[in-house]
Amino acid sequence: MCRMLGVVSKNISPLWLESFYGLMDNGKHGDDTSKGYIDKWGICGYLGNWTVHFGRSKDNAIPDYKNFDDASQKAVISGTEILISHLTGISNKKSKKIKVENTHSFICDDWIFCHNGTIYNSERLLLPEYEYEGTTDSERFFKFLINRLNESDIEKYQKTIKDAVREIKEKCLFTSLTFILSNGEYLIAYRDFCREDDYYTLYYYHQNDRFLVCSEKLPGFEWKKIKNGEIIVVDKYKIVDGI
Repeated sequence: MCRMLGVVSKNISPLWLESFYGLMDNGKHGDDTSKGYIDKWGICGYLGNWTVHFGRSKDNAIPDYKNFDDASQKAVISGTEILISHLTGISNKKSKKIKVENTHSFICDDWIFCHNGTIYNSERLLLPEYEYEGTTDSERFFKFLINRLNESDIEKYQKTIKDAVREIKEKCLFTSLTFILSNGEYLIAYRDFCREDDYYTLYYYHQNDRFLVCSEKLPGFEWKKIKNGEIIVVDKYKIVDGI
């Protein structure tokens, strides 16, 4: 149970993150009628050319607001032009066992990533050339993807992702492969689900010098829904420099 936010902008507003934080109280869940994402959270982006966790916590997010707000301010002050944030909602029983290394968003080399969904038998995605920080299906998915993308040119990113996804579908069962990913120059958003169309959603907004993608429609923007199987690749320099 996750909600995701990705931003490309030269001037990221803390208000966008504050609005996203509101999903901790009222974000939509899947099969049940409960709302909110209180169990884990993370914000990551770039400090110059370096990937960085501005904040990442396995703790209940509502009383942890000060740390979330501090992480938001760090992200804004850093000048990062690409940011990814993630909220997780899990059962209280499981949350006691959660470790920070299993907490989104994930970082590897130049890449940052978050995922909404479950991949079963994800051990089939493990690659010997990578070290794994935790034990989540999402981190395994992440490194499977970037292993393919690192060997691809930007012009072929969409095909490379579709080929990787096709391979994963041959190996594993899943609920959703929906994700947001960046290498510091491009932000990639992909929506792919096999059930719960009204839960595994992804929307985007683009105007002038800002691009946002989010699991739910945050107030103040005119959102467009990303279709199932659709990939959006955003060039940071076309957003922040208006090329």
